Amino acid sequence: MTSNDTPPGAAGLGIWGNLGIWIAFGAAAGLLVGTFFENVGLGVALGPALGVAAWAVFIAPRRNARGES
Repeated sequence: MTSNDTPPGAAGLGIWGNLGIWIAFGAAAGLLVGTFFENVGLGVALGPALGVAAWAVFIAPRRNARGES
């Protein structure tokens, strides 16, 4: 028998609550922009930082408001 109960904090944010997803998307975006501007190293270096910053702005406040860590 399976349970329909979700772990605390799992409902609502889905995959977007995972910091690793934001880092991966940031790296991919950095690679794309770096290729466009012919500076892949800079794009790959700054992309994950952009992902972390986006996560901190959009997701972390929502998680903290619900009492999650």
